[in-house]
Amino acid sequence: MNLKHALMAMGLLGMTGGLGQGVGAAPITFNTALPLSDGEVIVREQVHYTKASDVVGGMDRQLKLWKSITALGYGVNEKLAVFAAIPLIDKDMKFGGDSDSDSGLADMKIFARYRLYGKDGPGQTTRIGAFAGLNLPTGKFGQTGDGSTDVWGGLVITHASTRWSYDGQIKYTANGAHNGFARGDSRSANLALQYRINRPHENVQMNGFLYTVLEGEIVYAERDKMAGVKNLNSGGTTAFIAPGLQYATKRWIGEAAVKIPVVRDLHGTALQPGATLILSSRFNF
Repeated sequence: MNLKHALMAMGLLGMTGGLGQGVGAAPITFNTALPLSDGEVIVREQVHYTKASDVVGGMDRQLKLWKSITALGYGVNEKLAVFAAIPLIDKDMKFGGDSDSDSGLADMKIFARYRLYGKDGPGQTTRIGAFAGLNLPTGKFGQTGDGSTDVWGGLVITHASTRWSYDGQIKYTANGAHNGFARGDSRSANLALQYRINRPHENVQMNGFLYTVLEGEIVYAERDKMAGVKNLNSGGTTAFIAPGLQYATKRWIGEAAVKIPVVRDLHGTALQPGATLILSSRFNF
């Protein structure tokens, strides 16, 4: 079995965590503010497949990228949770007749989320949390990683009812430098809407619920720098929508989405982003 097939198997068979309480939906492409109980552990496995292509100077460029992300979370107490995400990637780049392939461990993420506000009512809950984390240079510089330690943080809000769930997130990433290279800092905003399709019936035990999901993201990235000089062919603004489906039970969630670029306002000859297929499962215990 090659790495690409292994990554797909991990995505289909892995289990990841989501909700600490009851049956409910959660975002597929970003974090949620819903709590983890004291001592609760979550495991999450997610696989991304991205294909992008464009033409520069009459030459075709193509990117195929597989990414498998294994994430672990732990509820320290009712307000604080800590997480780690370990990504493996397999990518192929082609430019005209030239090609390049890299695979292996990419840069790990560690972060913490702290609940700032929580309110519960009949059939609904609202949570606001702050999060902060680090990207650690565990990947090979110039191949599967940037070589730098990056700092990021932001706010996330969740409102969930018996039929609808809403999530929003804002995030800022301050990228470090390594060997004179520094990726541009970025700002992003995310929104998610989940609607429960199947309704509970009186005197009928429901094991789980099916949700339709629609998520959106906008990202602005500053230009990269090499030895303090800006790379004019980097940075810019991108925006995505991600329709999907999600099946949620008390202990696990299975989900799938397609992340589609709708704005591709990049500088110079930066590679235009393509669509990404996301398969994910979560388990909490």
